Amino acid sequence: MKTNQKNLFLLLIIFFQNLFFFFITYLNYDSMRGTDFDRYGKYLNYFVKNDIQSIGLESGVSYFYFISKFFELLSRPILISSIYVEPIYSLSIQLGNFLLFILGLLGIFYLFDYLGIDKTLNLICLSFLSIFPPVLGARLILKPEILVFAFLPWLILLYYKYFDTNKFLYLLFAAPILLTLSPLKSSITFMVGLSLVILFKKDLLNKKFLIFHILLIPILGALIVENYKVNGNYIWEHVINENYLNKASFSYIFSFSISEILSNPFRNNLSGSMLSIIFADTFNDYWQRYWYHRDGWSGKNYPGNLTYIRISIFISIIFYFLSAFFIYKEKNKRFKDIATLGFVGIIALIINAINLFPFLTKNFNPSKGDPMKTHLFSFLLVFTFYYFLLNVKYLKNLKIFALVFVVFNSYIFGLLNPINFSEIKEPFYLNKLHVAMPCILSDSVESRIDFSDKWCGEGDLELSICNGEFNANITPYVKDGFLIYENDILFDDRNLTNGNNTVTVGNFYECKSYVEGGYYSQSSEIFLNNSENEKRIIFNKLILFASFLSVLCYIVMIIFRKDLIKVDRKNY
Repeated sequence: MKTNQKNLFLLLIIFFQNLFFFFITYLNYDSMRGTDFDRYGKYLNYFVKNDIQSIGLESGVSYFYFISKFFELLSRPILISSIYVEPIYSLSIQLGNFLLFILGLLGIFYLFDYLGIDKTLNLICLSFLSIFPPVLGARLILKPEILVFAFLPWLILLYYKYFDTNKFLYLLFAAPILLTLSPLKSSITFMVGLSLVILFKKDLLNKKFLIFHILLIPILGALIVENYKVNGNYIWEHVINENYLNKASFSYIFSFSISEILSNPFRNNLSGSMLSIIFADTFNDYWQRYWYHRDGWSGKNYPGNLTYIRISIFISIIFYFLSAFFIYKEKNKRFKDIATLGFVGIIALIINAINLFPFLTKNFNPSKGDPMKTHLFSFLLVFTFYYFLLNVKYLKNLKIFALVFVVFNSYIFGLLNPINFSEIKEPFYLNKLHVAMPCILSDSVESRIDFSDKWCGEGDLELSICNGEFNANITPYVKDGFLIYENDILFDDRNLTNGNNTVTVGNFYECKSYVEGGYYSQSSEIFLNNSENEKRIIFNKLILFASFLSVLCYIVMIIFRKDLIKVDRKNY
């Protein structure tokens, strides 16, 4: 098979693989019931419900604003009934995260392509990274680490480009990305900063580079102040549960028992060993946040499949030890530095756990051994995993790749243990399918599936909002110049609103008339007048938009000017 055909084949595999697992995870995981939604959901509600109260946390708001735009885009079914709120929340979170994930995959591809990795091997590695459990899990929940996954590869690539060419354009492209990532969370700020130091070392002291970034400080300050106005706290004022006001002992960092990790590797049972937790969490779901979540995941997975957990521990141990060995043997300085990023993430969490800097808030719960989640440094761990895959040379053989690909995908599918096809016919899953279906497909799909409501075609919205039993003979009539709607005892009264006025209708034709005039179900009103809080985050919106624009401009440059810059990489 020719190289171009091989690469096209791999692209198609990655495309359908990602669509398949997006479908599986979306149907099975309810992001509203999932991990930390009770905490971070306040940010999303701030935008979609127009709640003007201070959130009381400390995270940056740009990620949550981004997700809220998907909610706004998908919110039409809510005009009919509030039963669609939960599936639209889940779809907004997972679709927004999925697009960020795709952006991150592109960034990693272009980064390693720039570093001289063969395109075929690059695509092979992407196919495994697409279902790497820490990233697969990050796509399901409302937390900003997925935004770092999306942009950090581009930031690293643009910095490499700048230092290799001394072209100021790359600093301009990188600036909004750095500004977007910096105020998201204090842990993210620390990990990204530490990673940049590891990667670029003394280059960061380059005079022009340093002056340019000093000039960015006022913009960063504006972002921090804007986030403060939303939160009521600054990024460094970490709001923490009193159970976490502790620090870890050194025994927690270094202790490890193979018998313990294999006999009872469920949540909180490994609280005394950081290594055990990391081994149990990297290729599975030790913290029961995703596919082992009691309420969030539809499949009957809780508290976890012991066989799969033990397999994942074995895979994790091999991954970390072989990665360390490959890094030790690596001669290419850039690859060595990039490969260490996953371990940099672990070091950052250790620094936090032992409270190395006493002036910072303590943040460790000894009864859980938390926080020591691979999700928290997933955006760094992907680089180590990618480097590990690059060193598995046999993957370049398509037959071996096909075998390993099938085995790994089967393993991930087994972990997820999704609902079976017959269960999809239940109303809950049909509603999730319906809100996710593009209107362009509505006619063909609705001819095969009898959905309870419709909203795509002309007149569908009116019929769905006013749905119910009614007397077709009680039609409106004109009396003394007024249109009269007599009360219909068969028709259930319902409240409608247009955002300003509320009416109670007791007649099907009256209901239909009001809906045609812009009214909708009152139960949905809270979600449909949500533009006010957006006006308070002007800088966050502009910088986030500029970040996406930077990536787009770079891609366009690469596509239309392939030989824009040639750099000799042989000494790296």
